[in-house]
Amino acid sequence: MPLYKEENFLIVHPGSQHTIFSFGLQNSLSPPQYKIPSVVYQDATTKDYKSKRQTDQDIEIHPIKASRIIDLDAFNYLLKIILQSVITNHPIVTINQIPLLLIVPSLGWSTNIEYITKYVIETLEFTAFNIIDLSLASTFGTGSSTNSVVVNVGYESIQIVPVVGYQSIKFAGKFLHNVGGKTLNEEIKRILPSFTEQQVEDLKCSGIYEVLNEKDGNFYSWQDLQENGDEGDKFDVAKIVTKDNGPVVAQLTDEDGEEKPNKELETNHFTDSVTGEKISVGKERFQGANKLIDIISREIYASLNSIPDIDKRQDCYDNIILVGSTFSIPGLKEAVLIKLNQDYLVRDPDSHTTGAAYGDGVSSAIMKYQQTDEQVDGDVGSAISQVPNSIKMAKYPDYFPEWKKPKEKGGSWQDVYFLGGEIYGKQIFSTSSSHGRELFVGSDLYEERGPQSIWDVSI
Repeated sequence: MPLYKEENFLIVHPGSQHTIFSFGLQNSLSPPQYKIPSVVYQDATTKDYKSKRQTDQDIEIHPIKASRIIDLDAFNYLLKIILQSVITNHPIVTINQIPLLLIVPSLGWSTNIEYITKYVIETLEFTAFNIIDLSLASTFGTGSSTNSVVVNVGYESIQIVPVVGYQSIKFAGKFLHNVGGKTLNEEIKRILPSFTEQQVEDLKCSGIYEVLNEKDGNFYSWQDLQENGDEGDKFDVAKIVTKDNGPVVAQLTDEDGEEKPNKELETNHFTDSVTGEKISVGKERFQGANKLIDIISREIYASLNSIPDIDKRQDCYDNIILVGSTFSIPGLKEAVLIKLNQDYLVRDPDSHTTGAAYGDGVSSAIMKYQQTDEQVDGDVGSAISQVPNSIKMAKYPDYFPEWKKPKEKGGSWQDVYFLGGEIYGKQIFSTSSSHGRELFVGSDLYEERGPQSIWDVSI
């Protein structure tokens, strides 16, 4: 008989803006069931925390900023809110029947983990707790290789971490501050200066904001889409004032009412979530992503250059995993892959391929390698390590049908780390040990080792 029933597993990933979680695993592992704001409230006088603002004096607190915990007590209260909601909705389930798994960002949380463990075991009284690194969870979720590079784009941070042999290689990791989803917002605002901050966010999330990667089949030519810093000031936002209290949904129709792909329309519109107005947007809805794409591509290359084993480095290039809600934007993943291939793919100098810039038959990528420290005794040939000779996204599994929805956005794979957490949870909470090694922090292990016990069970 298993230690814990799968219908009682609690799996949580706390993010800067939202926290996603599921209580209970479905027969077919599914995307997270719940998404809540990562916000708590504090009484200005008593300093007590609350789940909702009850008076004007209550202070709104965001425990996580740029993928780092900035208020541990507020963060712990957020976990308490989640547990209370689970118990309220499942009154016959007791706390000792619920195992908790946290999916934590790869970089920046290590100093907080013991404090969280103490709170989870002593205050919330969980009898089974563990954490999993987000990069490892992403690699488990795809299941295509033991080696990968995971790019986690948040709103105000980007974390890039190679995984080799199911081990996060943190010395090669990159933690980038003040870039991410906000970079897109800033660029869209530059192009559409008359938009409010909320309208920018609504456009970005509407489904009509798209990164075009094809030269054929688009209403606008590639020359049309060349970004001009002054063009935004000339753009007059056409607003169709119609009240719409329904969900914010991309309206993929032309003037005759026929449904057409977004890229085939001269203009399209989205709904302002504050006013309900429908706002029309032209080619500006295809612009603004180049800066973010350049940053991601450049930092993936810099991160993987720190992997000394050439074969493992190539494996990582063949299994790129892009996670975070920003990657739900249509075409963004493909644009990152194209940029990587254009700038860094090592090609045969005599091949007649297109994409990267060529000079005298030598690709720009090979020239980059010729300038590295890998040269031995002046032998230029040895400098060309032939890595990367291919650059690909990790292949997602064909099973897990729920993860293929919604089809119009290419599925929910931007949260694939959550799938990896579900898979890991099934492994650790169903048996008491693996070859004599404890798989989670329980009451006995905690009594013996205290908060440090989390390092005995985490991978």
